[in-house]
Amino acid sequence: MRYFPQLETFTAGQYPLRRERRERLVKHESLDGRLRTYYDGSAARVGWVLQYEGLTTGERGAIDALFAECEGRLQDFVFLDPAANLLKWSEDFSEGIWTADPMLAQVSGAADPWGMTRGTTVSNAGAAMQGFAQTINAPGTLQYCLSAYVTGSGQQFRLRIDSGGVVTERAFIADADWKRYSVNARPGSNAESVTFSLLLEPGQSVTVTGMQADAQLAPGGYRRTNSRCGLYPNARFADDELAWIQQAPNNNAAEIRIESRPY
Repeated sequence: MRYFPQLETFTAGQYPLRRERRERLVKHESLDGRLRTYYDGSAARVGWVLQYEGLTTGERGAIDALFAECEGRLQDFVFLDPAANLLKWSEDFSEGIWTADPMLAQVSGAADPWGMTRGTTVSNAGAAMQGFAQTINAPGTLQYCLSAYVTGSGQQFRLRIDSGGVVTERAFIADADWKRYSVNARPGSNAESVTFSLLLEPGQSVTVTGMQADAQLAPGGYRRTNSRCGLYPNARFADDELAWIQQAPNNNAAEIRIESRPY
C-alpha cells in the first residue's frame, strides 16, 4: 500500500493548509432556446495545498520516495486528510459501515452535547464485553487517535485501536456530564487496515456520539461525517515535480499539491 507519509510530528500537514473542492455544471442550450443544466459528478475533485516549513532531510526524503514510486502524477496513493474525520457516519452507529456485537443494544435519538438528539444509548446485555467498530483501509504503521463523546454516570467502557492484531485500548469510567474521551496509538503493524472500537463491560450502558479517528497524536476539532470521510484511497500528486527549497542544512520547505476524486 502506497500512502502519504507522516512527519516526525505524527501528522501529514502543517498549518495553514488549504483544502479545495471543485465541481462542474454542464449547460446545454437547445435550438428552441431552452437551457438545461446538469451536474457532472465524474468531474468533481477535492484538493489540498500543503505548505511545509522546516522539514528534516528524512521527512523530505520520505515524500520524495513516494513521489518517485508514484512516477509523479501517474500512480495513486492513500491520503489521510489531516483536517478531517477518518470515520464515516460518526453519529449513526446503525449504518452498515459499523459492525456491532450481537448482545449490544442500541437506541438512537438521545440528547447530545450540542442540544440536539444525535446521541445513541448503547447497552451490554451479555456476560462478555460487547461493542461496535469500524475498519478503515489504511496502513497500520501510522499514528492514530480515536475519540468519542460519552456520558453515563459511573459506567465502564473502553476505546480501542487495532491493526494486524496489535491492540491498544484504554479503559474509562464515564462521567455524568458529556465528556470527550480519547486513546492514541501507533500500531506499527504491516497490516493495511485499522479498526476503531468502543467496548462496554458486561451490564454497562452509556450514551455516545461524535466518534472520530484522526491520523495524529491527539483529537482534532470534531468533524461530523455521513457517507464521506477524510480517507482518500486514490489520491495523486497534482504536479509533475516537487519544488523544494533548502533553507538550511536539514531544513526544507515546499508547497505540495494533492488531489483526489471524492467518493
